[in-house]
Parts: sequence; C-alpha cells; structure tokens
Amino acid sequence: MSLPILPIKTAYMPLSGIFQQPQSWQDSILGVISFAEPSTDNITEAVKFPIFQLHAPILDGADATCEIWLSNTDLSSDKLLRHGNNGAIQYRYSDEFLFGFISLPELAPSQNEAGQNIMNIAPLQHTTESAYRQIFALMDELDYPYICRFWNYMADINGVDHGLERYRQFNVGRKDAFLACDREVASKLPAACALGLADGPLSIAFLLGRKAPIAIENPRQISAYEYPEEYGPRTPSFSRATLLHTELDDLLLISGTASIVGHQTLHPSDVVAQTRETLVNLDAVIAEANRILGEQKFDVRNIFFRVYIRHAADLLLVRNEMQRTLGDTIEAAFIQAEICRRELLMEIEATAWYKSELSCVK
Repeated sequence: MSLPILPIKTAYMPLSGIFQQPQSWQDSILGVISFAEPSTDNITEAVKFPIFQLHAPILDGADATCEIWLSNTDLSSDKLLRHGNNGAIQYRYSDEFLFGFISLPELAPSQNEAGQNIMNIAPLQHTTESAYRQIFALMDELDYPYICRFWNYMADINGVDHGLERYRQFNVGRKDAFLACDREVASKLPAACALGLADGPLSIAFLLGRKAPIAIENPRQISAYEYPEEYGPRTPSFSRATLLHTELDDLLLISGTASIVGHQTLHPSDVVAQTRETLVNLDAVIAEANRILGEQKFDVRNIFFRVYIRHAADLLLVRNEMQRTLGDTIEAAFIQAEICRRELLMEIEATAWYKSELSCVK
C-alpha cells in the first residue's frame, strides 16, 4: 500500500531557465508567477501554461524571479494537464489543482454620457468584485471547491480616491464577492498577499484544489478578517497561511507577513526592526502549523522567501537583518513594491515545505 504524496510542488528560477528544462518538466507546469522585464511579454504567446507577469523592479535574487507551480503526479496520456480561457481568466489544471490568473483594467460599474460614475462606486472596488466573481464562477464550473492561495497586485495601493484608500476599496470589492458567492467562511479563508505596483491593471493569480487545505492563523496577531473598523469598512478576507497536507508531504503557503502585532503596526519608521518583527511573525505561523500537525515539520530556515521592499535603498538593511537571523544561505527574491499600509516598509511571503524520507524513495 503506497502512502499519498502531495500532488503539487514548486520551483524557482529565471524565466529563461524554464525553457532550458526538459520538455517533460515543462509539460508538468501548472503556472508561473514571474517578475520579469517587459521585453519577455511575447514569450507567453508560445507556451501552454499561464505566465502571470508582473513588472516590478527586481532588487536582488535574479536567479529566482519566477515561482513555478508543477504537477507532482505521473502525467500519463490520460492525465495530461489541460488549459483554457474563461472570460479574462487563463488557467491550467490537473486532476487535483488549478492555477490561473486574471488581469482587468479598472472600470466603473456604469457611467452617464458625461463619463461620470452614476453609482459612485470606486472603479477598483467594482473591478475587484468582478474579478473575484469570475474566479468563483470558474471554481463552480470546473469543480475545484477549495481556494489554496491568492496573489493580488494593483497600482497605487496607498492612494486615495472616492474618499477611501485604494487598498480598502480592494477589500470592499473582495469581501462583497466572497459574501455574494457564499465563500466567506472565517476559519477557512485562503492565504493571500496584496501589493502595490507602479502601474498596470488589477492582477490576481490563484491556486485552487479539490482537497480542503488547513487555514493557519498567527497567535501573535488578530485574524485579518476580525480587524476593527479603523482599517476600513470591510475586513480583509484571508488567513495567515494555508497548509496542504498528505501523509508524506506538506506545503505551507504563508501570506504576506509584516511588522504587525495584534492589529497594530510596530516600528513604523525602522525597516530593520520591521524586518526583525516580521521574522518573529513568520516563526509564529510556522510554529502554529507544526502544532496543528503534531510534529516539528517546518523550519524557518527551510523556506523560499519573496521579500517586498517599499524603498530600494533599504535592500541591504533588510537582507542583512534576514541573514543575521537566518544565516547567509537564505533562498529569496527581493522585489520593490508598495505595502498595504503606508507605514509598512517591507513584507515577506513564503513557501515552506516538508518531504519525508519515504516520499524521496523511488
């Protein structure tokens, strides 16, 4: 009797490196998240898997600018990955997982002849709700009932229009879609991040599954979906991490994590102290996942980090503090982006994995 191995895995490399891999490896790709130069755009026309491209400055870690999600099952002729388009969504899927993304220009719900928004709803709010409704409809159509992870990116995340910060507009649109589609289950929300880029459309990538993941919270923090009203009219809809689990393998998808304790930002003007506090929070999430599993499977030193830094000049300070705490051999990519709170100077999302010795035996 064979024990189950997790049917998904990750890899990290530059975009060009993907096309140097064996064809069988490329055929197992569900999707790619790529921080790449605009000159690589035309490469997406020649591949079967979706490439979620984001144009943001790569500060360090050019050898890991792409996060590749791969099927970890034997792709026999009757189990080949399938791909498709549904409206604005591009996706690819196996029997167990689906990776997709959607990018939408920000549009108001309706306008009069003068181009004025009749309903006075912010375009970002409306576009966010529309994007999430499309994702939820795809889940129902293809029968992938569980959300494992969301990645959200938008322009000018800390800007204010229609009387509300744009990140809070995004939260309203996301929450309204969750509620309308009956997806708002507090203890079962997916991991997520939300970052600001210099420009571009609202862009959302997502990972869906057919087996329920385990939502993980951070004992040092109030759950985001229970934040007080001072953070906006709608609370954020995400958990601190989601755990994908089998008897042999485990994968921990950690949401964007920052220098927040309880619900308050700590060290608002000190990027080194924020980095230190963020690492404590990551350690707390990992410890909580280990507690739920009943054994010490994950370790903060066996993780891939994507580090978002508001000011490029802070790169050395952030990297040096991470190396001081974790050692010199961290696996990380450092990206310049805006964080969801103005006072936050950096944020880390991470993927941690555990593979038993049995699952490594062929």
